[in-house]
Amino acid sequence: MTTTTETRRKYPGISPEERTSYAPYSAFDIPADLRSLHGRFDVDATALRIRNFRYAEEWMMMMEGGWAATIPELPVKTGLGKIIWETAQAADVLGKRLPELRCGRTPTTSSEVANEGFSDFIREVSAPDDPDLTIEKLAGLFDVLIPHLIEVYEETSRRTDQIADAPTIELLDDLARKKRRHETWGKEVLDRLCDTEAKRERRRERVTLLATRLRACGGVTGELSRPH
Repeated sequence: MTTTTETRRKYPGISPEERTSYAPYSAFDIPADLRSLHGRFDVDATALRIRNFRYAEEWMMMMEGGWAATIPELPVKTGLGKIIWETAQAADVLGKRLPELRCGRTPTTSSEVANEGFSDFIREVSAPDDPDLTIEKLAGLFDVLIPHLIEVYEETSRRTDQIADAPTIELLDDLARKKRRHETWGKEVLDRLCDTEAKRERRRERVTLLATRLRACGGVTGELSRPH
């Protein structure tokens, strides 16, 4: 029986003249991974930092939620809504990272304050309660606490193990990106609220007080004043 060309070419590329040629491939042709092993933090140190970060995010979520009921300026109240939700999401994803670091996730271990000084600092940030203290509320949050968290999140991303701790880096990069957006919104609101020299002075006094307390306690990880 004679085989026709059509039946013989059921699978194109079989005959030598039809084969597709490829350049030689070697595993050594892959570009070198320029990241380095062995960062500043081991697993235990990273897990502690995640618990410290979650403590801050939880308290921010609660203070923002409380302020939403006492802030009279409607644009500020509505603008805080998304920030509250994203802060709650931040606390959640930080908690979910803990089991991946082999340190569990229970109500007693999922967040941890670095020291009593930072706990006192958080209480001071959340202290303004009266409706006429919107400037003091927002200045503590958007001029002091959130910029500090952005700085520490980015520092941790730079100094941790770039390969073994890549999931933490991805998580913190995302949180820092959102926090920068929150900071921009908050400072724009404050600039509009502080439309007199007296109000601008209230903002400056609040920032000076809280920045001093933040430095004194060492920040969210208790290491702000320590040399790297």
